[in-house]
Amino acid sequence: MLTEQFITSIAAQTKANTGITKDTGIFVHEFQPLAAQRHVFKKSATAPNGLAVSKSHIFAAQAGKSLVHVYSREKGNQEAVVPFPERIHSIALAAKDTVLLLGTESGRVLAWEICSGRLVSTSTSHLQPVTSLAVDAASKFFLSGSPDSMIHVWALPSVLSFSPDTSRSPMHTLSTHRGPIASISCGHSSSTSNIAVSVSEDKSAIVWNYRTGQALRTYLLPELPSALTLDPADRALYIAYADGSMQTLDFYDEFQKITPVDMLQDVASSHRPIQPSTKSRFSAESQKLGAALCLSVSWDGTTLVSGHASGKIASWDAAKRNWLSIITNLPGPVTNLLFLEPVGFPNAKVTPFKLHTVVKPKQDLGPTTGSALVPSNYSLTMQFTGRLPGQPVSATQSNVASKTEFEQALSHPSFPQSMLEDSLAELASWDAPLSSTNGNAAPTADFMSLEGDENATGQAAAQLTPTSQTGELAELRKQLASLQRVQKVTFQQLSELREENAYLHGLEQQQQQHKKRSARVGAHSKSQQKVTNGKGGSTEDVEMSDASSSDSSSDSK
Repeated sequence: MLTEQFITSIAAQTKANTGITKDTGIFVHEFQPLAAQRHVFKKSATAPNGLAVSKSHIFAAQAGKSLVHVYSREKGNQEAVVPFPERIHSIALAAKDTVLLLGTESGRVLAWEICSGRLVSTSTSHLQPVTSLAVDAASKFFLSGSPDSMIHVWALPSVLSFSPDTSRSPMHTLSTHRGPIASISCGHSSSTSNIAVSVSEDKSAIVWNYRTGQALRTYLLPELPSALTLDPADRALYIAYADGSMQTLDFYDEFQKITPVDMLQDVASSHRPIQPSTKSRFSAESQKLGAALCLSVSWDGTTLVSGHASGKIASWDAAKRNWLSIITNLPGPVTNLLFLEPVGFPNAKVTPFKLHTVVKPKQDLGPTTGSALVPSNYSLTMQFTGRLPGQPVSATQSNVASKTEFEQALSHPSFPQSMLEDSLAELASWDAPLSSTNGNAAPTADFMSLEGDENATGQAAAQLTPTSQTGELAELRKQLASLQRVQKVTFQQLSELREENAYLHGLEQQQQQHKKRSARVGAHSKSQQKVTNGKGGSTEDVEMSDASSSDSSSDSK
């Protein structure tokens, strides 16, 4: 059965709730098929945009502190408390949940490899704390937002590179907003046309092509936005406001249905801001939900779930744009809400590795030595869950596509003529003497030559070696002689194959000539028969006339 859950967190408990433990701060709820609370994690007061969840662990950045709490989903307990040099305002997972990005108070981003403990820092590019992070679907780029109204686009491979010459500065800076960045979200596509959306306190929402830094579309919002989320198919944008209301911005409207051009990617219309219709906004005034602080959408894209400052978690119908129900009521403001990947698919992909424990960050792994880029004390801690992906090997079936040209020729009745000619040309180049610097011909020292005998080669080797010969040099000479024998046998086989190929070509030419002669004889006999039929005489008469004509010609001579 398909099971879908979401995880949520609160900043701090502000009201008494007898059904929940006092120090509980993270909650796991089952959304379908049965709406119920499944698990809780204690000792956490999570900041907004400070919750990240992998298949094995939960990471929670503590509000107003430089600590990140790590929880094990399998064991259901707190695994570690990780301190950092400064306060953490936002976090996000990347690279198949092996890297945790942390936005700091100083305006830089830290990249923590949770399976090795390596900690990398970007340059300080923001003037204020990094309050929002978003990673694209391919984990090649990530975006950082700040109250300084700037959005920076970073290349994750460059940030994680071991090379000291690699730049850890932003690739692009998206500076169209004129107010603090409230939230950022990346699209679900891995193609080059993937989008990102940002909302700001300047009452605007902008759709970006973050790879090029181009603003694709600008929406003018009626209120201050507090959170956003994208449709699973990137068809629409959902925005939550401080008054508890929601709004749907459809990227593909009625005009898009009658034109073949993708209007969202049309740069020509990007300079015109759009005022959304008032019908796209909806709320539940009778429920007194309070300000919406976080927003997420279900796996099938039909239901919105929002967390509010009153502690209520509400569900909304995304298609009909109306309120459905109150899922639960938590004892504090709901700062984060994330839908987990559904479980129960019959052919679900299994992750090839598993992280049992999280390696705490190491401030300095030490400089690299020599020509190696990876530090000597760098190590990974993970467990493989199955066989590593590789090319299948069969004893009965051969993969012809993976064979080289020479391997295919070995299984063929004869070698191609071009391959034999190339081999003989290469052999001729080996037999050619090497030229010395003074222009005189110098004897070749290449063991691939067929001209020199083994005794001469041994004498040359004896001249090059010191008088005190060791067992190692003797073994090398044995290997050299063995290689020469193998070479001679190989070249002999090549010459035999060439002769065989020439013999087969001769037979084929003889057969073709024989066929041509047979065709000419048959054509001549047919022409004689036509002549005989035209004169009305028999074949014997024609032969006699031919004989008499030949006799008369001889008499005249």
